[in-house]
Amino acid sequence: MEVDSIMNRYDSKLFDVLAQSSNRTFFFASNMKENTARWSKGAVEYFGLESEILNPADIEWLKRIHPDDKAAYLKDFEDMANHVSAYHDVEYRIMNAEGDYVWVNCKGYMTYDDEGRMDFFAGFVTNMGVRNKIDPVTGLWTLQEFRKDTENLLYNNKNGAAVVIGLNNFKRINDEHGYSYGDKTLYAIAHKMLAVRSQGTRIYRMDGSDFALLIEGGTSADVEREIEKIQQAFVTLGVERGQVHLDFRAGAVLFPQNGKYIDQIMSNMLVALENAKNTGITGISYYTEEMHLKKTRLLSLRDAMRESVNDNFRGFSIVMQPIIDSRTGKGTSCETLLRWNDARFPGIGPMEFIPVLEDTAYIIPVGKWIIDQVLRDLRDWEDRGDNPIEKVHVNVSYIQLHDDELVDYTERKLKEYGIAPKRLVLELTESCRIGRIDELSERLQKFKDRGISIALDDFGTGYASLAVLKDIPTDIVKLDHTMIKSVVGTEKERKLIEFIISFCNNVGIIVCAEGVENTTIMGIVNEAGAELLQGYYFDKPLRVEEFYNKYVR
Repeated sequence: MEVDSIMNRYDSKLFDVLAQSSNRTFFFASNMKENTARWSKGAVEYFGLESEILNPADIEWLKRIHPDDKAAYLKDFEDMANHVSAYHDVEYRIMNAEGDYVWVNCKGYMTYDDEGRMDFFAGFVTNMGVRNKIDPVTGLWTLQEFRKDTENLLYNNKNGAAVVIGLNNFKRINDEHGYSYGDKTLYAIAHKMLAVRSQGTRIYRMDGSDFALLIEGGTSADVEREIEKIQQAFVTLGVERGQVHLDFRAGAVLFPQNGKYIDQIMSNMLVALENAKNTGITGISYYTEEMHLKKTRLLSLRDAMRESVNDNFRGFSIVMQPIIDSRTGKGTSCETLLRWNDARFPGIGPMEFIPVLEDTAYIIPVGKWIIDQVLRDLRDWEDRGDNPIEKVHVNVSYIQLHDDELVDYTERKLKEYGIAPKRLVLELTESCRIGRIDELSERLQKFKDRGISIALDDFGTGYASLAVLKDIPTDIVKLDHTMIKSVVGTEKERKLIEFIISFCNNVGIIVCAEGVENTTIMGIVNEAGAELLQGYYFDKPLRVEEFYNKYVR
């Protein structure tokens, strides 16, 4: 069909001039009675249209519009046909020539003949790209859209539920398979959730590997229904012909009772999610005021610990618990433990403040301070006379092992205080549980190469099992106290302990039994062949001078 059948020569020339004015704006003109449209050349190239002239005008364009946006597009044309408005102004997603959905804003004006029928329609389409609306990786609505949609519900006095979903250990996917595979996994997750969501539930890609649900009028029952369906969908998550096994934690806020403003809802969602992660809740953690108070305490604790670190480690101290040689019954080594005192947090223990140190990375300078203190004390004991303490154990976390300066710092301090490297034992704590054993082994070997010993703590839990002993350069295995306490139970549990100790002895690894609290346990682990014993049966952690007076002098 010729251009002249849609517009006269003058109008056609004007159309060509306008079409050259912007590479982000595409012009169109339509003869509604003949269902024919002309599009600018830029539109033909960008959207991959068959030609400048489309007849019929609507079929090829309509098939490119995102399925979720077609209703709004058609509704606007229905309004023009019914004379509700002659103006066309709609935002929607449409597929470009590359096969990607982009956001466009379509504006136009409709003219009518004497009988009121649609006659001539013209306007322009502006390419907005993703413009903070659609996440390019998953195709979901973005964080900005979540904020806008939630604000809209609040403005209209609507109640509902907002849920944030945080994937567990997603970093492992990127580390092991690369970011491209990670993106494909996020895409698969998004479309699994879209496939099982209930009508009215909107899904968003938030920051990182977090997703969000927004349920207008949603109750706790609605939230639980959605999360249960998503959990079931995650059981079979296929990515590139393989299965990915992921789980997640969820934090939920019911509004307006637990959030009247978008920033308040956002903050409370993250508080609830953090609570779910910290407590290991596999279902849903609903925001409560108690969580807010706990979060406030945590923030205050972080500030206080930062002040202590910056003020020459004010308030920090170390205590020592003896490790007993099972053959002689004497304390020949000790484990160094960290304590912290602050009047604002009376009675605070390491189970609360050490995770804060690790989360804030203050554990790196504090860990170096501990090494300096321990080696200084050893030097002091040597100078006072004979010192029966052969080894001192110092706990280290995986965060500390990522400090590239730690190896050289430790070696420098050993030389400064004249302490043989083999007398220092770095003891891996529970926080060293990671997916890549090879990386952990590589970092530990650097210490081994300097003559420093390695102990594997909490053996029998998490990563610490027989399978990793061939990969991790270990000198000492410390049996987890929960395993040791179980030896007074069934014969099966006792045999397991005996097997582990026998295995370690055969491959030259020293075994230390932690959690020895009575003579029954001591007798069993002694008979099984544990060389080292530790627990309250022998002594509690003692202040340094107290330890010296009791076990050194």
